[in-house]
Parts: sequence; C-alpha cells; structure tokens
Amino acid sequence: MIKIDKITLNNFKFFIDEKEHNTFELNSKNMLLYGENGSGKSSLYRAFEFLAQKNISLEKFNENINIFKKENSYIEFEFNNNKTLKIDKEHLNFESKFIKNFSLINPLLDYKKLLYINFSTNPDYKRINIYPILEKLFENYPIDLDTQIVLKDITNPNEKLEKIKEIVDSIKDDINLFLTQFTNEFYIDKFIYTTDYISITKSLGLKNILEFVVNIDISFHDKKIKEYQNFLNEARLSALAMSIYFVVIKHISSFINKNSLKILVLDDVLISLDMSNRLNLIEVIKTEFSDFQIFFFTHDKGFFEILKDKMSWKAYEIYVDNNGEFEKPYIKKSLNYFESAIKHFNNYDYPACANYLRKEVERLKSIKEKQEQRLYSENEIFKKIKKTLFQIDLTDESKSGEIRGKLIGFKKGLERDSSVEIDLKNIRSITDRILNLQSHDDSSKPLYKKELEEAIEIVRELREKIQ
Repeated sequence: MIKIDKITLNNFKFFIDEKEHNTFELNSKNMLLYGENGSGKSSLYRAFEFLAQKNISLEKFNENINIFKKENSYIEFEFNNNKTLKIDKEHLNFESKFIKNFSLINPLLDYKKLLYINFSTNPDYKRINIYPILEKLFENYPIDLDTQIVLKDITNPNEKLEKIKEIVDSIKDDINLFLTQFTNEFYIDKFIYTTDYISITKSLGLKNILEFVVNIDISFHDKKIKEYQNFLNEARLSALAMSIYFVVIKHISSFINKNSLKILVLDDVLISLDMSNRLNLIEVIKTEFSDFQIFFFTHDKGFFEILKDKMSWKAYEIYVDNNGEFEKPYIKKSLNYFESAIKHFNNYDYPACANYLRKEVERLKSIKEKQEQRLYSENEIFKKIKKTLFQIDLTDESKSGEIRGKLIGFKKGLERDSSVEIDLKNIRSITDRILNLQSHDDSSKPLYKKELEEAIEIVRELREKIQ
C-alpha cells in the first residue's frame, strides 16, 4: 500500500518557506493533528483536496498562494515508494497512476460535508434532497473498467439517475450495518427517487427546470420518519451522515488496486458527538479503515490529548506565530509523557524527566485499574457460568468435555500477568524513591542518572505490556 512519508507546504495559503514550520514528517504513519483556530489546519486540508484532483487550474492554484510570500509556492508529497509529487504552477496535472486512482475515492470529510446530508439547501423543501451530494460523491465511480468510463461521463440525466439509484440501493444494507456501530435506534428504511420542477430567474424571466430528488426515509424504533432532520438530534444526524460517507468511500476504494494511495482525511467531523461516541468512532475508523493511512484533524485540545495517549500515531500541534511582520504557523511535534521524559533525559534535565515519568506512571496505573475492573467483572461472569454448567446433567461426554474445555480456556484468559504485577511493584518503588521527590523543593535529595535510566527501562517495559 502506498503511504505518505512527508508533506511540505511552501508559501501555500497560511504556510511560508520555513522548513521547521512547513513540513510534516510522517514515515508512513497515521497522523493526529491539533490546530488552534487560524493556525493553518485548513491549509493542510486544502493541500489534500488538491492531491485528490486529477488536475488543477492555474487560477485555482493562484488563489491559494500565500499573500505575503508569493514566490516559489508549492505543495510536495513524498511517498514510501520513493516517488515525489510536487504541485506548483508548472505541475498541475498528475500523471502517476497511483495518484490518478486515488482521485476516484476523494476520501476527504469535514463538518461542512456532513451538513449537506442533514440540512436542506432549499428552504422551500420540507425534506432534504441528497441527489447533488450523491452525484458529487459518485462522479468518478467506475461504470466500465475497460473503457474507464465514470459516472460523470454519462450525459443523459435520466440514465445518470438510474445509475445512482442502482449504486445506492446496492450499498444500503452496508450503510445500515455501519450505522449499528453508532446506534441501534434507527436505520435507513429506503431511498426515495423522484423528479421535481424548480423555478429559476433568467434574464428573460422565470424558467422551470427539472430537478432530480433523492430523499431518505428512516425507521426509528420501527416508526417511519420522513423529515428526519427535524426529529434526530445532532449526534444521530452525524452518525447517519458519517455512515453514508464512510460506506461510499469504502465501496469505491474496492475498485482501487493495491499499488495505489489510500488515505482518509477527517477534519473536525466529531463536533456534535459526546466523548463516548467520539471514542467509539475512533475505534470504528481504526477497524474499518485499517488499510488506509488516516489523517485526523481537531481543534479540541482535550480530545487530542486523549487520542494521543491511545494511539501510536504521528502527533503534531499547530499554533499561530505572531512574532514577525505577519502571522504564520508554528508547528511542533506533540510528545506523550514518556517521549517527553526521554527528550528531557537526553537534554540532561533530569528533574523534568522524572516529572514526566511520574505522569506516565500515573497514566499506566489508571489503565491497569480499568483492566482490573474488567477482570473482576469477567471473573464474576465466569463464576456464574461455572455454577450454571455444573448444575446441568451433560450426558453427552464429548459435549461435556467441549464445554468444560472452553470454560478452562476462559478461566486462563482471566489470569493475571505476573510480570505486570512485578513491574508495578518496581514502579511503586521508583515512584517513592525517585519520581515523587522531584515534585518538591528539596535539594538534599540528589537525582542520579543511573536511577533514572533504571526507571525509564521499567516504565518502557510496562508500557509494552499494558497498552
């Protein structure tokens, strides 16, 4: 699978030509990005929008040049197949096949796109017409793989509507299945395909034109709902919109060969979800899009910190740098507690290293406590199963042996990892002897490099076992 190793934005939109603050080193990993408002997050999203197009007009490119530094404006993507794509005034058409294939999917999703599914663009309509969205989503859908004809090549409007109907109906069950990962309260009952006439004002007066309409009927606890946008809350509306978009992206990506770029770019798509639903969605994305390189942008710093602890993704933070004659991005690699401890250790700031190690220890202990709670709950389940099983007269010995074998296996899965218990004892020891002391003003307790090295290795081993 082709992945992105490095992204550079040079004098493009908010970014300027400062290598330290215009480059993202990814090494083919997924990316987690926090950006405060106005820091350049949308500039990076625009770079991906350009990547997802087969060609870009010079006029469109010029609109995105940094207004303060207009010379040598470009976007550069470096890939793990040792190829580089540079987008500038002289290079606006992409010949590389793995990039052309990527443009079929266009897997970029932000909160604005979600709104198109949930809010009507025509105030006269009581129901939302999603036909324009479907037409855009499927514009590069392969109609004939041999001739490379795609949906937007179909010139007959009725024929195009029929093709969209065929595609959408074929993935309706998949959308509903995806929706169950968010909620079991409702599902898409059916898509309704109709035509309507709308009036537009022309220079010579009023003119009626034919418009294609696709509406959604949902079933909420088996009750049919037509005007769902007035019934579902924001979290459910977001779940519906994301399920449609994600299934469309996965479906179209099935036409892409293995030697193509497959990425998923998500920009603040979780604004209306509570924390439990946000975390659930992250797990869904990690599972459903495991063969994609994922780029996740957010302006929520608290959520960013939670995700950073949960995933070994490349994490970056962007801020607005006001120092100088004009504003520009300030990019910093976002380190977790353990990475920060290593950084301070290498810089000989041992007290800071000890403090970050202590933070990491507290985090690991919290994870372990949750695991212990789950272990206790599963042990209680085990006891109930065991009690029930041995009350049953199992005359079939083979069946009896099979069930008891599964029971034994279940029990073994609940046994504690003794090595983790030993590590936790060592952790408590170094916490009391070394780490806690560094949080207090007491110069009589010196901190030795050897002790910190020991603490770092113990924490490193525990991280590998617990996470």
